[in-house]
Amino acid sequence: MLTNNDLITVPQAVVLMIMTILEIGLLILPREVAVYAGSDGWILVIIGGLLALAGSLVLSTLIRRFPGDTFIEYSEKVVGKFLSIVLGISLVIYFTFATAIVIRTFAEVTNAFMLQNTPREFIIITQMLLTVYIIRHGIEPTARIAEILFPILIVPIFAMYLNALPKADFTELLPVFNTPIKSLAMGSLNTMFSFFGIEILLMLGPYLKRPDKIYWIMFVSVGVATLIYLFVVIITFVGIGVQNTKLLIWPGMTIIRMITAPGKVFERLDALAMALWTIASFTSSNSLYLTGAITFFHITKAREFKFFITIMFPWIYFIASLPPNIVATERLIYLVKLGSITVGIFIPAVILLLSIILKKKGGTA
Repeated sequence: MLTNNDLITVPQAVVLMIMTILEIGLLILPREVAVYAGSDGWILVIIGGLLALAGSLVLSTLIRRFPGDTFIEYSEKVVGKFLSIVLGISLVIYFTFATAIVIRTFAEVTNAFMLQNTPREFIIITQMLLTVYIIRHGIEPTARIAEILFPILIVPIFAMYLNALPKADFTELLPVFNTPIKSLAMGSLNTMFSFFGIEILLMLGPYLKRPDKIYWIMFVSVGVATLIYLFVVIITFVGIGVQNTKLLIWPGMTIIRMITAPGKVFERLDALAMALWTIASFTSSNSLYLTGAITFFHITKAREFKFFITIMFPWIYFIASLPPNIVATERLIYLVKLGSITVGIFIPAVILLLSIILKKKGGTA
């Protein structure tokens, strides 16, 4: 059962948001922006971040308009019980797929760079069991874990990527503003998809200790994620070249394999990179899985949310194991990103608009 003490602080909310957003984008975003805009790819990160920030304002406004309510409660007030249940089930399906694709991506990267002979299913089930163990303790412990792991992830990432600067070729960022407007527009929209994860606040909003700080939480979360993405994209471009970035499946990981630590303490940084990737994947799957279970919990108005973690478990495992190869996995990633825009921005925008038209607010019938 979730209790009144199961609340998260503003720093915990910010960190949980950032860690949820970053997981997949750290690996594939450099390739995606390179394909759309070449040397102008870094511009797409900035524009995509601004679009994600604009979208996050919808969620922030809903949370302020309906304090103490989750998406299930305020959608029921606006569109009625039946439609709120339908939308709630859609959220559960989305978070199930999102959790599955995060875990499957972790398994793909682990197979490719570290444990080539380990069955993918074993990696998936191990990650899931660890996630279940954490999230069964509730929202606050899950956020606290993210808060602890955040500096352990971010500081080494910056340190590793900075080691690529001595051999960097900054001419790879030239020419600037040489991309057609259509490509910039399409690429920026695709980049905005890489910020999927902000929609966890559809359900976690009422569990904030300071809901009045929601705009600040969104601004800092999306802003920091944008800066981290920008840093990784630029270092990848100047480190291995824009053309090479286009051809690599996981350019964010490949560049680390090419880096040698100062003083040659480590010949390669693969092991450290995989440890950091495990942290990123773990915290992201934690928040998505937990949010899905909490959505189920609010739909049914049950007394205990842990039961729904068990219900979701086989479905997440099945979906994570379903894609036969990396190509199929990437298609599923794209579908999840589209889903994030639908459930995280489009549907909340419709609910917000209707609530304004119908003059519905928190505490009203």
